[in-house]
Amino acid sequence: MTGIAATSDASPPRLVELDALRGIAALAVALYHFTTEYSDLYGHSVPLWGQVPIGKYGVQLFFAISGFVILMSLERITRARDFVWSRAARLYPSYWTAVVLTFTVVALFGLPDREFSLQTALINLTMFHELLRVPHVDTVYWTLTIELSFYLLMFVLASARALPKVIPIFIALVALQTLAELAAQAMGMLFVARLASRPHLQFFALGVLAFQQSRGRVSVPSALALVGVCFAHEVLVGSNAPLPVFGVVLGLAHALSRGSLRWLNWRPLLFMGFISYPFYLVHQNIGYVVIRRLEAAGWRPEAAIAVAFAVGLLLATFITYRVEQPALRGYRQWRRKAQVRTAVSPHVA
Repeated sequence: MTGIAATSDASPPRLVELDALRGIAALAVALYHFTTEYSDLYGHSVPLWGQVPIGKYGVQLFFAISGFVILMSLERITRARDFVWSRAARLYPSYWTAVVLTFTVVALFGLPDREFSLQTALINLTMFHELLRVPHVDTVYWTLTIELSFYLLMFVLASARALPKVIPIFIALVALQTLAELAAQAMGMLFVARLASRPHLQFFALGVLAFQQSRGRVSVPSALALVGVCFAHEVLVGSNAPLPVFGVVLGLAHALSRGSLRWLNWRPLLFMGFISYPFYLVHQNIGYVVIRRLEAAGWRPEAAIAVAFAVGLLLATFITYRVEQPALRGYRQWRRKAQVRTAVSPHVA
């Protein structure tokens, strides 16, 4: 899930359009989970007034936002390893809180096929549990593995001082990913094909391109080449999103690069974007528990969904202000003290 806000010691002004897009993506994914996916998994007590099957593709928008934000974040640091610490401070406190809350709620109230052992929950705390073939305490965590893979790639590029060449590098990477998937499919190696498709590089690439375009660093031929290989991937290989989704994300990324989305400054939407990471982490299974309980008590599905949204928003607000923001403030204070020590030590010596 997660399009994740960039942080820095200087606390630069937030780009409101990024928060707005995060808010839209988070709302879309939650609507999909509470309507279409819940209907598929458990069935609502009575037919819904409407469903939002396209909401699941908010994840692709999150990936593009991450491409933009992470490259922006890397420009604000002087050492690549500081990127690791800043990401950890941003990701883990909220994630640990979400794992504990979700595991506890499901253990207490039950949720068919989504109840796991304490050992599974503890391994989930690493955020690398999928690599160990340990199930997710909440299935939305699958995107975190994708995000971490992208962060690792960007860390390697930053460490190698290759960020100025990030566009040609992504052209090559997306092309190689496409060729690998096509070759695996041709040889009947479906597992390898699915594995190769996991990075979702084509959507991260759109965000990377948008950031570079916003800084005026991309030539038209390079931009067209990157969009071309990403489009070729979607046409020749496909992904878990239909082709029109690629077009929508591309259009939003391009508008973001040109500053054309600054009108998205509706306060509730910006607030939704501000709390979107914790909301994404806690909304699904806890929301399912709320919906099951209320519908069993005779509530209309729409009313139960509204309460599930409210619970998710309250939990996300609590995590944002009581866990995430204090953790970030603590990290920034630690960084400032470390910088002071580094600046003073040569004079002391």
